[in-house]
Formats: sequence, C-alpha cells, structure tokens
Amino acid sequence: MSAVIGGWVAGYAMAVLSTIALTYLAMRPGAARFVGRWLAVDVSKTLVAIPIFVGTTLGWTMAGLIFGSAYKVGGFDTKPGALGAPSWVFVLIIVAIAWLPLPILVMLGRRYWWLWCSMSLAFVGLFGWLMPVLAER
Repeated sequence: MSAVIGGWVAGYAMAVLSTIALTYLAMRPGAARFVGRWLAVDVSKTLVAIPIFVGTTLGWTMAGLIFGSAYKVGGFDTKPGALGAPSWVFVLIIVAIAWLPLPILVMLGRRYWWLWCSMSLAFVGLFGWLMPVLAER
C-alpha cells in the first residue's frame, strides 16, 4: 500500500510542476493566438491555470498509482539499489520512459528545450527516486 501512496504523492508533485510549466506556456505573449482559439475573449488567461491543474492532477496521480502498483507487483523492491534509489532497475526504466517524449517535444518547440529537459528530470526524480523511497518506508 505504501508504494501506491508513494506513487500518488509523486504524481501530485508532478502535477504541480506540470501546471506551472503549462501555465507558463499559456501565458507567453506568442501563445495568445493559440489560446484565443479555445477561449472566449472575456476569459482571463490566468483562470486557465485552474482547468490545467485539475487535468494534470487527475492524469499524473493516476500515472503515479500505476507506477506505484507496477513497482510493487513487479518486485522492484527486492532489486539492489544505486545512487540512493532502492531499485536501480526501476530507475533505469523510468529514465527510459522520461527520454521517450523529448525528441518530439524538442522538434515541436525547440525554444523550450530547457523546459522539456527539466520536466523529464523532475519525472525521473519523482518517480524513479522519490516514489521508491516512499514505498520502502
């Protein structure tokens, strides 16, 4: 049960970080045309953060529950640890998953490479390190 709760905690933290990143992208001056197609003129762009937060919270906490369950069911808690993480195999899997969207995101928004890389590093830190540490407690 602690692995599932640890996954939920990591997912919630990732949702907060994703909300900050997506709100930053929505508030950029160049995003006014794109956001304007989806919102009415009288809707404040600041209010966009609320549905973004609700959506990312739902998505990331569900992903956290799945990762926590996979950690426990896959028996990764019995694997040897490395670099402070309880399971080096699970960290390696999380790193591979974090790498997957990077080439596509960099092709779509090359100016924001730093944002895509920091979100991937946060994903690895939260799901590859924090979640297993919380699962072991």
